[in-house]
Amino acid sequence: MSCLACKSNKKEMYCRTDSYELFKCLNCSLISVSNMPTDSDLNNFYNNYFKTKQYTSKLQSKIRRAKKRLKSIRKYSKGNKFIDVGCNVGFAVEAARQIGFDANGIDLDASAIKVANDLFPTCCFSNDSLEALARDKKQYDVIYCSEVIEHLSSLDKFVDSLLTILAPGGVLLLTTPDMGHFALTKNVKKLIKERFIRPPEHLFYFNKQSIKQLFLSHGFTRIKFMISLKPTIKMLGFKN
Repeated sequence: MSCLACKSNKKEMYCRTDSYELFKCLNCSLISVSNMPTDSDLNNFYNNYFKTKQYTSKLQSKIRRAKKRLKSIRKYSKGNKFIDVGCNVGFAVEAARQIGFDANGIDLDASAIKVANDLFPTCCFSNDSLEALARDKKQYDVIYCSEVIEHLSSLDKFVDSLLTILAPGGVLLLTTPDMGHFALTKNVKKLIKERFIRPPEHLFYFNKQSIKQLFLSHGFTRIKFMISLKPTIKMLGFKN
């Protein structure tokens, strides 16, 4: 199978862990699981993934951090309509509301959405998919998508849908672990032991080059990266 980011067929074995084989693209360095789990396998894995205590802890700190991120990108869009794709319990949506956005959030986890509605009743949350919003031609000026894309088995449909719901002149802020970060060890066994590599929870492992190629190939007109001292990609995507 060709690389989903750059379409190259050149790849090499990166590692094996549990029952999964991971390959690395020799052109853009995208690392991906070769034997992708089925939708049924993923549904079983994520059935008990949401943990209320884990995601509702330190909420105020999470809101402050999200506000700082959103304030730094507000200059890139004149519009006010915001959505968090994969919002979990909604702290980034609440952060957006506090700085004046028309704040919305979606998540496939109905239990997370219930908690979000209880915690932040003045925000708008729904148990919808990104693809459903794209089919309905809904558009947003600012899209926030944090630590979601690495979990997905189908990248093309997801990136296409992000482009569809992004209003012209809007901005996407997407974060994902950074396999190319200067602070990250190159020792694969250590990455597995420390659970930086952890299929089937994470199926794709990006660096800046691979994620830039992926989004440009799907129609985003410009990609920009924010500085990150931690091994996290903070990518801004634009649409004319």
